[in-house]
Amino acid sequence: MQTCDFLVIGDGVIGLSIARELKARHNDARITLIEKEPSCGAHASGRNSGVLHAGFYYSPDSLKAKFTRLGNERLTVYCERNNIPLNRCGKLVVAKDAGDLPSLDELVKRGRANGIEIQELTEAEAKRIEPRVKTFHRALFSPRTSTVNPQLVVEAMQRDARSEEHTSELQSHLNLVCRLL
Repeated sequence: MQTCDFLVIGDGVIGLSIARELKARHNDARITLIEKEPSCGAHASGRNSGVLHAGFYYSPDSLKAKFTRLGNERLTVYCERNNIPLNRCGKLVVAKDAGDLPSLDELVKRGRANGIEIQELTEAEAKRIEPRVKTFHRALFSPRTSTVNPQLVVEAMQRDARSEEHTSELQSHLNLVCRLL
């Protein structure tokens, strides 16, 4: 019977991150990471949209806003460091009619309160970013919103976990129990 000090269930971005952090904090611990899918990151992490949200939709000072902003910043750096292609496309938020303008104002207020860069644009400025855009008088632009292939992120995290496992001064006990490994 195999025993471990920590058992992490799920080897997507969260599971891999938790296992790597546990290993960094407890180098001599036996950590087992298990996954039910046929390949690592094959469930939610590998199937999500890959959008790195900026965090301007969330209530000011909420944990969701804080974690989204920090996650965007840190994953952007991680992708750059690991040569993972990042599409820095930004995000346009438009208004269908006059009734949507107060919602745009609220998003600006939230974004600024959360320390998120958000730009208020005229309709003409929005068209310079996306010529086919349809908006009522004005729009918002979030330059920090981008997209990435989530499977490439999972694969890089797996490589990092394996590398950390092999470079540990003490014998590593990080067991990635995944059908591909």
